[in-house]
Amino acid sequence: MYNRPKRNWGTIGLVSLLGVSNISLISNLSNRTNLPVINLPVGPYTTYQVDASEFGYKISYMANDPKVLNSVRRSETPKGFFGNKTEKIIISKEFTMNGEITNSDTPKDGSSPTDKEIACYKIEGSGESTGRLVGASVGVKAAPAVTNIPIIGWIAAGWITMFGQDKGADIGGQIARDFNDC
Repeated sequence: MYNRPKRNWGTIGLVSLLGVSNISLISNLSNRTNLPVINLPVGPYTTYQVDASEFGYKISYMANDPKVLNSVRRSETPKGFFGNKTEKIIISKEFTMNGEITNSDTPKDGSSPTDKEIACYKIEGSGESTGRLVGASVGVKAAPAVTNIPIIGWIAAGWITMFGQDKGADIGGQIARDFNDC
């Protein structure tokens, strides 16, 4: 008739014993309470970093951080004869922990530029504007050579003119500084 297989009670007992031991091991590990408890004093100006690995942990804590707060405000004001151009203005301030406010637009040491420095600034600006004009003239003369390039000729012509302006301004400003010992 029907052959019934023999049950191996030893195997069933061993598997049951291993299952119960695994369950008790997992519950024992999950109920551990000897892990370190770290109470860091956290406030509005504190930072900390915790690096943990299997070898231990490291804590970097810094109070009163940042020591200097920066505030930057950007705005645009109308400029030009008809007001159709805009000038971008950036106002930045630094606040320290004791409430001091410093403007970064003013020199830090309280000094102002000397008359020679002001004259050098004016000379360099004049040289840059003259150099920009000469560079644009050279770029306009060179632009027709690239206008016949298909598809991008008009872009290349404009790029050559602007490149000539920028390089002319750099060279003109440098020459003006060199000739006037600035």
